[in-house]
Amino acid sequence: MTESRKKITATSFLLMAFTAVFAFNNIINATASIGLSAVFTFLFATVFYFIPFALMIGEFSSANLESESGVYSWIRTSLGEKWAFLGSWSYFFVNLVYFTALLPQILIYASYTFVGRNGFGANATVSMSLLSIFLFWLATFVSIKRVTWISKVTDVSGVARLLMGIGFIVFALAVVFMLGKPTAQEFTGETLAPSMNWNYFATLAWILQAVGGAEAIGVYVKDIHGGNKTFIRTIIIAAFSIGIMYALGSVAVGLIMPAEALQDNYSDALFEAFAILGSHFGIGDGINRFVGLIMMLSAIGSLVIWTAAPVKILFSEIPEGIFGKWVAKTNNEGNPTNALTLQAIIVTILLLIPALGIGTVNSLLKTLINMTAATSLIPVLFLLIAYIVFRAKKEHLPRSFKVGKQKTGIVMGIMLLTFFLFAFFVSTFPSPAALMAYLQTGVVAEGSMNPLFSLIYNVLGIIIFLGFAGICYRRYEKKERKKGEENGSS
Repeated sequence: MTESRKKITATSFLLMAFTAVFAFNNIINATASIGLSAVFTFLFATVFYFIPFALMIGEFSSANLESESGVYSWIRTSLGEKWAFLGSWSYFFVNLVYFTALLPQILIYASYTFVGRNGFGANATVSMSLLSIFLFWLATFVSIKRVTWISKVTDVSGVARLLMGIGFIVFALAVVFMLGKPTAQEFTGETLAPSMNWNYFATLAWILQAVGGAEAIGVYVKDIHGGNKTFIRTIIIAAFSIGIMYALGSVAVGLIMPAEALQDNYSDALFEAFAILGSHFGIGDGINRFVGLIMMLSAIGSLVIWTAAPVKILFSEIPEGIFGKWVAKTNNEGNPTNALTLQAIIVTILLLIPALGIGTVNSLLKTLINMTAATSLIPVLFLLIAYIVFRAKKEHLPRSFKVGKQKTGIVMGIMLLTFFLFAFFVSTFPSPAALMAYLQTGVVAEGSMNPLFSLIYNVLGIIIFLGFAGICYRRYEKKERKKGEENGSS
């Protein structure tokens, strides 16, 4: 069966990696948070995370050539059924949080598309959350009805978004080096160097999320022409290319956009950057409508696809009986309708809670982006632990590709795990200084999020969702044990 699979070329795989990983708004968000130090940080994350992690996934995939389930089968290989379930559940959980950051962005993209500006005021957090909730319920309805044409919209707009990012970099460089305009920000050792404060380390999670996606493209190790050698060579080229693109994008933003216009501007910075770029070439306000349209179509496509896909994958992978018949019930199209409805209820709660505790739209977006990035590290933590155990205890398993010798693989896994645990901790917890200042004074800066609220929201959310999954699996184990005892006695 494996022999008859259609093979993809190295060039197709390279383009696949770009479309899966590169997103220009990641550059905007990172530079809005940490400025020009994003240049170095993107390169650092590429070399010390993206490349080694992609190779690890390639090894996992080569040891599970007959499996199509990805993350579940990889974790099960070394940690067993229970941890594979928790790892898959964590991907589902990350997706729930991802929606909370995506939905408000879709509204902003739509506003720029249809009216040419951001129609939401700085304090429109509640109205934006309510509209986001309505949009998600609409997407849930569409997903249940199984609208397949939306994937074509995603493919076209995804490529357009990639070309838009490349175009921005090229034309921003042309502004300085061809038109001779002065740079908007100073490029010095001081501005490029990381600040090494809590905000910088918290933003590391955003950077890691931006260069993530290896778990999605690593499964193609068995489908690429030329086998493992071509895969390794192509994934390294892809990783370096994407890292350089992100770094150049951060440079391009700094060339044309002043730091004060960029800092903590998560709602409008993307459009302001393109407006500034367009003004250098005599392009008017229409550029923002064009950018808004591309981003809106791409985001809507992602919303509809990711509303249904992770739910279907989760219930197709995990053993029957963990969540009960009501949750797992499917319709004629094979969509778990009750699970999709339950998902919509959870996303509604996740959107409402921060909206009631945050002052401005930018604070809301920063909180949601940060939580999305922090939770996105959880499945990777499962995979890294699984990889370390895999190399330590399952070295005898046959696979066509290994990342170095056994000790090399274990050391690399431990180093990445330590790095990720640090990034996860810092991005999950608010700044200790801000938390202590609030506890002492009880005062929150205008427009900022209450640090104690942030701590409770982030930590409690993770505990509740992972704890719920653990309880469900424990009940499942007891049922299976009881069945075994009854069968044994009979």
